[in-house]
Amino acid sequence: MTSTFILVAVSDPVIHPEATHVAAATGHDVIDTIDPREITRLLPRAHAVLVDADTARHVATLDRRPGIHFLAADPGPVDWQTALQAHAEDAWVLPAQAPDLLAAVGHSRVPATPGPAPGSPGVLLAVCGAAGGAGASTLAAAMARVAAGAHPVTLIDADDRSGGLDLLLGLEETPGIRWPELRLGEGTVDGADLRAALPTTSDGIACLSAARSTIADPFRLTPGLVGPVLEALRAAPGVTIIDMPGGGEVADAVADACRHVAIVVPAEVRPAAAAAGLVARFTARRCTVAGVVRHRHWSGLGTGDLEKITHCDMITPLGNVPRLSRTVELGGLPDRLPGQLSATARLVLEHAGVTL
Repeated sequence: MTSTFILVAVSDPVIHPEATHVAAATGHDVIDTIDPREITRLLPRAHAVLVDADTARHVATLDRRPGIHFLAADPGPVDWQTALQAHAEDAWVLPAQAPDLLAAVGHSRVPATPGPAPGSPGVLLAVCGAAGGAGASTLAAAMARVAAGAHPVTLIDADDRSGGLDLLLGLEETPGIRWPELRLGEGTVDGADLRAALPTTSDGIACLSAARSTIADPFRLTPGLVGPVLEALRAAPGVTIIDMPGGGEVADAVADACRHVAIVVPAEVRPAAAAAGLVARFTARRCTVAGVVRHRHWSGLGTGDLEKITHCDMITPLGNVPRLSRTVELGGLPDRLPGQLSATARLVLEHAGVTL
């Protein structure tokens, strides 16, 4: 999902019904919440935002954006100081000015969401497999390799039982921080500093990976650890690609941080059924979800079948790449990607708005 919804953040019970009615009349989806955490997460993505005096105080602490409309109960007065602090474009009293508010919301400027340019904040993309062995990790690493030609890139291993995504890049002997060694402490984390502390490939892919142990390691990845890392990288220029698990609290934290999720779906019945649940889970968290059709040794379903089952657009296929498994086992993902894998990675990145 892109910026097609109206965020109604109105706590005043007198004007709340009018605000939701106006938002619904625009034809956009409506998300109704006064939870500060939800407002923080959804504010950058909304087509327009309706606030009152209570919620405007929280909005004033967030990044400035267009399309914020301040509401007060008829006959007023309007708290202009609070409205200005929230960077509201205008203020309206309801219900008297409901028609004027509808016209203003209909002409709100949608926040631009292109891929990152040098010096701009970063973009976060997640990749998830609908079944084991679907190839999600390989696709995530390939996307990182393609994006590294144009942007600073970080590849995040969000599964602490993966065995280590650094193995896929041939970085297992390269010094740098892995998840169990990461100590963020208090305060703000600088994304560029974090990236510089990670093991990095010769073509510039920084990798934050799970570690390997022969003992019963108590370390577990948690949303409290993943969230600050993703926020730090979002605030720094570059592209961050997360290889995420299909379920659990960490997956939810990743989905909350990302606008785009690519699901690698083997063209088989059980993976397709699993993918349908993933699509529902991620779209409920306001992510744009795209499917990649994975043709393994045998495929029983076509693209149309998968789209019907999953309710998700399948944007590109990915078949078996000859000798790739052996190459990765012996030395990691090759610097020069096989053509089919490179093309798929590029298409997924471009679909998410990354400029290459």
